[in-house]
Amino acid sequence: MKPMTRRFLLTAAGTWLLPPDATQAPASGEIPLTRLGIVTDVHYADKQTAGTREYRGSFAKLTEAIEQWDRQQVDAVIELGDLVDASPTVEREMEDLQRVRSVLRKLKVPQYFVLGNHCVDTLTKPQFLDAWGAEKTCYSFVGKSYRGIVLDSAFSSDGQPYGGRAFDWKDAFVPPAQLEWLGAELETGAFPAVVFIHHRLDTGDHYSVSNAAAVRAVLEASGRVLAVFQGHQHVNDHRHIGGIHYCSLKAMVDGPPPESSAYGILDFYSGGRLFLTGYRLLSSRELPSGAG
Repeated sequence: MKPMTRRFLLTAAGTWLLPPDATQAPASGEIPLTRLGIVTDVHYADKQTAGTREYRGSFAKLTEAIEQWDRQQVDAVIELGDLVDASPTVEREMEDLQRVRSVLRKLKVPQYFVLGNHCVDTLTKPQFLDAWGAEKTCYSFVGKSYRGIVLDSAFSSDGQPYGGRAFDWKDAFVPPAQLEWLGAELETGAFPAVVFIHHRLDTGDHYSVSNAAAVRAVLEASGRVLAVFQGHQHVNDHRHIGGIHYCSLKAMVDGPPPESSAYGILDFYSGGRLFLTGYRLLSSRELPSGAG
């Protein structure tokens, strides 16, 4: 697989040209059954850069991603958490959330969210849901060849929900009631499942859900989960545990635009095969069904 170039050009009008299309699989030219735009850790906020995080730059990066997703005719889009960063007031964070949502709405396909710890640093979960126009933070949706399951790991290990700065971001948890719901949801419908979560399920450090082993046990017992896609740590990573692919995605926020962005397209093929096409700094990965 050819590495994607990180060069970019400016037009005479000063706008960015989109990066060249990343190499896609399979090489036979097989047409995917469905395509899902995917991104994590946008961290948009109207505030100064801190360390590697270019908060304001995420607006332009997301605009580029939307243009690429539109060109590639994705069927839906999902953001894996931390769409916005913390702001000093609820009003200010609501403004940031509405601004970044206005960009996403330019893409006329279904859009799904995963709740991240920064999404509810200043806001509460009900406030975020109201701004998005959604009812729940853990839910499922049906694609053309898969069932998407979204988990909410923004809970402390005592079962209390994150929100309004009253939590420790290193303590993430999937409550028992949600695990019960997950098990039942995995028995629903005919399609194989793909799971989306913010915190990691494949490690045991502070970037991971504290009861990750219990979550993995539910996923493995179903025999129906193809892959888990996760964010939070801001790195490209891949592990294969119990017959399930665990893909961590590089964050969009880190580094100056446009070169240091990260976003992708997840293609679904027959037989449960997946291919993640990465743009900018997101790694491309072939994810064969049942393979290590």
